[in-house]
Amino acid sequence: MLKIKLLKNFSWPLKIATQEIEITRLYPEKMMELPAAERGIHELDATTCIGCGTCARVCPNSCIEMVHYKFGSPLKNKKMQFPQIDFGRCMFCGLCVDECPVECLKMGKKVIMAGWERKDIVKDPEFLATKKFSAKEVADLEAEGKRIAAEKAAAKKAADANGLAKKKAAAKEAKPKEGGAA
Repeated sequence: MLKIKLLKNFSWPLKIATQEIEITRLYPEKMMELPAAERGIHELDATTCIGCGTCARVCPNSCIEMVHYKFGSPLKNKKMQFPQIDFGRCMFCGLCVDECPVECLKMGKKVIMAGWERKDIVKDPEFLATKKFSAKEVADLEAEGKRIAAEKAAAKKAADANGLAKKKAAAKEAKPKEGGAA
């Protein structure tokens, strides 16, 4: 009786070993297929981020901080402030992604974020950015911004000068009428 039970106990592992069924996942070598709604590490599109800080304000764990990053768009983001995320405090709720007005922040499929120290899991915009401008493109955008600002200043100056001239003309017309009426 004991021999039969022993043979039965050994027969199952032998049967499984001869089949090509994967029982244990070989994690580092083979990543499992993640579901479509997986909430992994955040991805940032620095070319469209406007630096409004809505993601930082809406975060329930206060794990998002706005920091300076030089490879964004100076035309859209005047302060050049982009999100830095502390994944040690993040609960991956996705509120920051839902509230982003320009949809530049999204949840990616990447899930590996191990580190030896606390600072290793605080990811800056350089790590998060999937789309960013090169240094030359940023310089070109800054020059474009300065040109647009100069044009606006010149247009405002011209409008102020035009408005001042109209006021002076109206004042000159009003003086003779006042003098004749008295």
